[in-house]
Amino acid sequence: MQRWSSFLITSALVFSSSAFAKKFLDYSSLPKDVQTDLVRRFPNIEKEKLSLEQVDEALRYLQIKQQFEKLTVLDDNGPRYRLEYKKTRKVAEVRISGNKEISRNETESIFGVKSGDVFEQEALVEGGERVRQAYRDLGYLNAVVDIEMPPESDDRVGVHLKITENKRTLTNNIVLLSSNHELNKKLAKALKKYVDDPFTENTLGKIQKAARDYLKENHHVRADIIGPTTQFTADESQVTLSYRLERTEKYSFEYKGLSYFQKRQIEKHLDLENFTSGNPSIGTELAQKIKSFYLTEGYARVEVKADETDIRPFQRRVLFEIDEGPKIKIEKIAINGRFSKDEDYYAKFIEKHSSKLIDKGFYNKDDFDTGLKNLILELQNNGYLQAKLLSTRSQYNKTKDRLTLYVNLDEGPLTEIESVNFTGNKDFSNDQLLKVTEIKPGPLKLGQIEEAIAALKEYYRERGYIEMLLLNEKEDLVTYDETNTRASLNFKIFEGPQVRVASIVLEGNDFTKDYVIQQELDLKNGELVTPKKVDESIARLQRSGFFSTVEIRTLEEKTNVSNRTVLVKVTERDPGLFTLGAGATNERTLTLRGYTSGSYRNLWGTGRGVSLRLEGNYNVADIKYLESRIVFGYLEPYLFGTRIRGRVNITRSKTVTDYDIRQVSEVNSTTYSIEKDFTSHILGIWDIWSLATIKDFGVDDRYPFPETTQDIATTGPTLDLDFRDSPFNPTRGNFTRWSAEYSDPVLASTETDNFAIKYWRSTLSFTHYTTVGTLQLQPVVWANQLRGGYIQNLSDKPLGGVPWDKKGFTLGGQSTIRGYEAGTQEVFPNRQDLGLSESEKTYFLTSDASMYLLKSELRFPVYGALGGAVFYDGGSVQIKGLHFRDNYRDSAGFGIRYSTPVGPLSLEWAWKLDARPTEEPWRFHLSIGTF
Repeated sequence: MQRWSSFLITSALVFSSSAFAKKFLDYSSLPKDVQTDLVRRFPNIEKEKLSLEQVDEALRYLQIKQQFEKLTVLDDNGPRYRLEYKKTRKVAEVRISGNKEISRNETESIFGVKSGDVFEQEALVEGGERVRQAYRDLGYLNAVVDIEMPPESDDRVGVHLKITENKRTLTNNIVLLSSNHELNKKLAKALKKYVDDPFTENTLGKIQKAARDYLKENHHVRADIIGPTTQFTADESQVTLSYRLERTEKYSFEYKGLSYFQKRQIEKHLDLENFTSGNPSIGTELAQKIKSFYLTEGYARVEVKADETDIRPFQRRVLFEIDEGPKIKIEKIAINGRFSKDEDYYAKFIEKHSSKLIDKGFYNKDDFDTGLKNLILELQNNGYLQAKLLSTRSQYNKTKDRLTLYVNLDEGPLTEIESVNFTGNKDFSNDQLLKVTEIKPGPLKLGQIEEAIAALKEYYRERGYIEMLLLNEKEDLVTYDETNTRASLNFKIFEGPQVRVASIVLEGNDFTKDYVIQQELDLKNGELVTPKKVDESIARLQRSGFFSTVEIRTLEEKTNVSNRTVLVKVTERDPGLFTLGAGATNERTLTLRGYTSGSYRNLWGTGRGVSLRLEGNYNVADIKYLESRIVFGYLEPYLFGTRIRGRVNITRSKTVTDYDIRQVSEVNSTTYSIEKDFTSHILGIWDIWSLATIKDFGVDDRYPFPETTQDIATTGPTLDLDFRDSPFNPTRGNFTRWSAEYSDPVLASTETDNFAIKYWRSTLSFTHYTTVGTLQLQPVVWANQLRGGYIQNLSDKPLGGVPWDKKGFTLGGQSTIRGYEAGTQEVFPNRQDLGLSESEKTYFLTSDASMYLLKSELRFPVYGALGGAVFYDGGSVQIKGLHFRDNYRDSAGFGIRYSTPVGPLSLEWAWKLDARPTEEPWRFHLSIGTF
């Protein structure tokens, strides 16, 4: 049942003048919240008498609210129009019974009607049909779906979805029919695995694909599979599928005359494993492909013939006789005719804009013709509108392995811009628009006109003229004089209204509070509506994670109304998330890992969020100590009514931080921070105050040392600039992160008479991604990262310093320099580099230190979601007052990647390029994600 509104005027005289008089509108019968919205949208509705057009506009506004099924305005010949309504009936509860094969949650999703939705019989019928079709797709051909709709009150209707699944239809047999009995037998064997599968479109698709793949792989290149015809048992619980095979000959291919290329190169180009054709002359078709391959390689005089013969029943041989001829080199491109530049300019342009083959100096006619077409197009785009190619010819040398190409060109006269005119522009002057287009008297360049059109549209639309049109963009924007040497540009503009926000209507947020959506919008009452604001609002709402779809539009679009109602329509997603996972790495031979986490991102529809994550690691081969980490987070999304977010993170962890001395660090930290998205690409974070209490102790008595406890309190900013095309698998763009922190006993860092932790520290990283080519239609990506850091001790206490194992720069491990194992003496600088004795557990920095790191990686596809990479990592740490005999460590290696939705699974082998005598020459790393 579709919602509708009506406008009825009743009076004693139907067409009397009183029927068209202005009157007040009595809307007091409406719910209070609707009255408030109506007054906000039409501020004068309480103060002024309304015309019928104004009343109709108010009705249209009310119609978008789902709580009304019918709206009626009555004229009782009194001083007011009287408004009556009928409330929309809604679904009270959706009950589902009889479903066994499809879960309740999935059935609800397919049905698409939930509690609180508007009661519409058409939507219920469509939902029931979707459920029935879902059962058919699973092989339940006789499934029955009934819908009962018992009323529960005047405006609430219950819905009961009753499902009777009945028997599932299974594939009982697959029959192949053709005169090639051997093929029938072999193909039936290949398809046997689909017997007893459900009779569904998915199963039929798999059978068809498997059959066609078998035929292609075995060179039945003309074979076709037709069907199936079906034969069901009486109760339709089983079905026999019969397929007919046609043109079942198997082909083999031989080559004669190959010299410059090998058989495998020709067949790779022909792609015989995937080749099929309905052509009765397979040889002729493939011979043309072989010739085309030779031509693209510069063998312009190649000839290929094909001979087809029957060698036995249902088997044919195709023999290709190839006369390769020489590879033709271009001696010279000679330009004749009328033109304005040096001959060499046109020749070089053709070489650069034809193909790589032509650019290397070899000939291919099609590629050369492409270069000629591009030359004419370039001349026309630069004002030589009458440029044309008069003729071309080629002349071979005596040995016919080189040729000279002669091009007869008529460039024609240069067309210049005589005038630029604008019509239809009311709110902006000609001079203003001329500056926008940046068009100046001179040669007519068609590319400049396209840029001017784009600039005009953007200029208008970013000033609220979102429906601005250029009426003659495709027709007579440019006109020429009789000689085609003078051009006039005439921009015919339809400005449309300058659109402002009169009110904002939200739809679809049954759970999320209105103010949450309004906070994320860049659109406010009275402000201009621009594409940039709309796009930014959509992006912010999507980034919130509360909604699966977001749509923003004006209700009065394509009208002359300036002050419009903006409709924001959202689809909410489940705010709760639970994850559970386990795995293993090769860290210290074998380390088992597990985690579980839960989060709720939209508490009570306010946008507030909470999260809890528990992690555990256990090294079964060496340390045999259970490492743990618990993180609790809370998000306050709108501090003081602004877009500034507040976060509290509480972490409790026990981690083995030094495998060699078997040291464990127990960390209890609390961080209070604020953050803000300045744009969709720029995020700023300030850790207002962070306090970490760190206790170090030994795993066992093998390396006993006294427990030590330190408090490190910090404050500082972080700035992220993210211009990547994807946060998980980027192929282009860049990502920059700068962070700084300051620590002081004033903030609660450890301080005694002789010791204090006081320092400042800063790091900067820049990562750039670029696509350098494609393989198998997937990008080849070159990723480069440069990191730098600086830390300075500020304590003037005799023993004051920065604990290096907590805040220093250490290189080694998957995230820095691969090939070196983190947590061991392979890292740089290690305990020996820092000059620590066996009794000393921690190095304290009393001066300053710096670090730089370079990571470069070439990533390429292999097959499907599988990829590979080759990489180089190198970096250095320098500490004032310490001299390292080798302060630059580096490695190189390769990796295997498997793409997942949360980033690639990485298996990496890295070799140290300057391994020390006590170090392993290489390491293997297993991880999720890349830099």
